[in-house]
Amino acid sequence: MRSVILGIGLFLLLPHQVGGQEGTPFNRINNETYRLYLEEQWDSVVMLGKAALRQEIDYYYLRMRIGIAYYHKKNYRVAATHFNKALEMNQGDPVALEYLYYARLMAGQAQQASVIRSRFNGALSQKLPAEKGRFFKAGGVEYLYTTSDFALPDEIPGDFYALPAGALTVPLHFSNVAVSLENGIAPGISLAHAYTYLSKDNYYYQNEGTGIFYIMDKQHVVQHQYYLSPQFTFRSGLTLLPMVHLISTYYQSILSSTSGGGYMGGAGTSTVGYVHDIHLAGGMTMVKNWRCVDLSGGAAFANLNGTRQFQGRFGITWYPLGNLNLYAGAGLSGQQEWSENSSVSRWVPDLKVGVAVAEKVWIEADAAMGEMHNYLERNGSIVYNGFSDTMDKKAKLSLLIPVTGKGSLVYLGGRWTSGYSSFVPQTGLLSETDQLFELQTFSIYGGISWKF
Repeated sequence: MRSVILGIGLFLLLPHQVGGQEGTPFNRINNETYRLYLEEQWDSVVMLGKAALRQEIDYYYLRMRIGIAYYHKKNYRVAATHFNKALEMNQGDPVALEYLYYARLMAGQAQQASVIRSRFNGALSQKLPAEKGRFFKAGGVEYLYTTSDFALPDEIPGDFYALPAGALTVPLHFSNVAVSLENGIAPGISLAHAYTYLSKDNYYYQNEGTGIFYIMDKQHVVQHQYYLSPQFTFRSGLTLLPMVHLISTYYQSILSSTSGGGYMGGAGTSTVGYVHDIHLAGGMTMVKNWRCVDLSGGAAFANLNGTRQFQGRFGITWYPLGNLNLYAGAGLSGQQEWSENSSVSRWVPDLKVGVAVAEKVWIEADAAMGEMHNYLERNGSIVYNGFSDTMDKKAKLSLLIPVTGKGSLVYLGGRWTSGYSSFVPQTGLLSETDQLFELQTFSIYGGISWKF
């Protein structure tokens, strides 16, 4: 690609004297940046070009030389800003457009690259015609297994006797399978779907509030989830991501009972059956890229486990090298949760770091802390909706290995969380004073993300 574009643009980047004498600052910079450009001294082109801009010397050929220099330094994000400036000075220029397209593509901004490609015309549009809609644009599958360090009690903890009517669950282990599909609708517009199946076993305690209580050492939960998120990307670098997430949960519960102690099959009798709940989450995230930074903000509403949630998040991701070889991000989520007669506010900061450790191997780590209960993550595609269990810390480490030039990859990793399970009264929210069980969970996961 370098030789093709460089060959096309060589004549266009020849030094042009604009009025005045050979010794004017403009002509000295013009001739020197052209010489350095031909010698492929990219660092020097950038240094001299930036000095010229500080002197308010700014024109199409200078921006193109600086952009090409950054491109060859693999700083694709900064290169793109200079190609955009060049296009402001010479609208529709095919050399600048093609360089801008590849800069966005190499920076991992495929949707924005697609929008740029739709603007090609003439010979460039024949060489790289606008992308057409594709039903199978991308797809993936992921499996996650989680187990906790919780041990079933040999007898009823003394604290249980004083509790009001309500229930408590403690996760033992679960498996999660997710299948995703992305449809390409038009340049810059796509539609992401995901189906998730969860099979989970909990320790379950239910108190009738009349001295009758029941315990199941293995409550089974099955959950089906469907996630839908259109993506709209604009030439300006703004992306809009509305989403809706439907969650259908089947869980075992005590459907009917008679008097008497019901602890693990004691004197009382009970009928256990499945209860079906449907929950919904919806919201929107906006992402704006500016040079080596992505800014994001979003909000979502949900009705999970008999309560209502509003959650907002602001985040920033920095790409110091202008490419995907190194990035770091931070975010802050705020959540307000309401029940019939109470409410609670929560704050959750998070961090993320990714680095290329080899030509085709990336390591990504992320962590968060704060009360994560009925908590949404990744624009609502992940929902932590355990009935009474709350995470207060989590950390994840992933290994990502690209397998095709289009960006397909395989990945695997592990996750650790710490938290607690609280008793949930029939009216009201979780209470920190009822943190009856502390626990940790350990997960392994792996998957493949394929670009067609």
